[in-house]
Amino acid sequence: MSLGTRVRLCLKDLYQQDIVEMIERETRRYELIAIEHPDHPDFPRAYQILWDTFGPPGEMEPESAIRRFLLDDAFEPLPSGTFIRYFLIVAKDRDGNLRGVRDGSVIYNPQLAPDLCTVYLSHIFVLPEARGSVLTYWLRIAPVELAIEYLFQLQQRGLVSLPLPEQPGKHFGVQLNLAAEMEYFSPDDRLSLQRILFYGRGGFDVIDPRHFPYRQPDFREPAMIEATGNTPVPFMLLLRRMGRERQARLPIEEAMATMRLLYDEFACFCTPEFLQNSLDVVQQKLDERRAKGRTDVALLPLPTGAKNLHRLKRLFRYDIYRRYYENARGTEGYLSRVQPMMSANPRWLEDELSKLSDELEKTPHYVYGSRDKLYELDAIPALPAEDNTEPPARQE
Repeated sequence: MSLGTRVRLCLKDLYQQDIVEMIERETRRYELIAIEHPDHPDFPRAYQILWDTFGPPGEMEPESAIRRFLLDDAFEPLPSGTFIRYFLIVAKDRDGNLRGVRDGSVIYNPQLAPDLCTVYLSHIFVLPEARGSVLTYWLRIAPVELAIEYLFQLQQRGLVSLPLPEQPGKHFGVQLNLAAEMEYFSPDDRLSLQRILFYGRGGFDVIDPRHFPYRQPDFREPAMIEATGNTPVPFMLLLRRMGRERQARLPIEEAMATMRLLYDEFACFCTPEFLQNSLDVVQQKLDERRAKGRTDVALLPLPTGAKNLHRLKRLFRYDIYRRYYENARGTEGYLSRVQPMMSANPRWLEDELSKLSDELEKTPHYVYGSRDKLYELDAIPALPAEDNTEPPARQE
């Protein structure tokens, strides 16, 4: 006989104003500021925070490039017709201390894809003092507000003609995609698991690397690349297609436009010849797909917790490198390190996933999204293996 039980809470029971009040209380201790100019007093510290994490592995542009991005005229399109607004957001606590930094770009080309705006989430870092708070979630979605403002400004200046210029609540009729890059999963890289769960719970999917073997460009200085060789990083490209998160397929045209928009942004800093090869690889794969009569590619769902951790099997870095990035520079070290473990225990991945699942299960959750189990995050099954049929939207 039980004398008491822990009560579960359903988010759908909250009134809209309840949610607003809860979020206000949580975010009141922070303020988010978009740095508009490199002379802003927080710029040096914000850049250094990102550089210390992403600079050494070649995943961050040098300070001179970031300064130039902030000074560039966001209302002057590139020769390709692409408009780009770089953003650098800092989060500060009540005492004025920096607690988080996020940067990226809003990318829109009305000639290439008039109904698509891509928000490229480049880098994010939350300092230890703010980890475990709601700040990480707000830094993930704050760029959406900047994207809406940017589209509005482009329309007001007569530079673009948006589909629904009077309806900001519908993103002016433009589909918004949040794009982020991340290393493929490896059981020995616990940080990668934390990031994957973070984005999985945020509605992001992975473009199937079978048809989209994406690479992040080598962001090092051109002279260094010339001396040591071009080393683009095999990453998975994550997408949150806002309002379309439950669609399991990505049209090839949208995949192509996404790749071109991102590489337009990279071309603002990277030497073109260092970009073209990686761009061509993806374009060729998509062209081959279309030549077979296919109109889309799969979006692989990320795990959100212990119950669907098996989704990581399709994103295992060791398998992905060997299948889709054969002989890619920079992958040799990882493959040589993991290969002995795989040879010694062919079930190494399954065993490690089981351990991770057990660890995640130790933290019970008492808040859930909906009483309809079809839409509980942990209950959404992974996509079946791709076959010759055209799967419907993810409504399993």
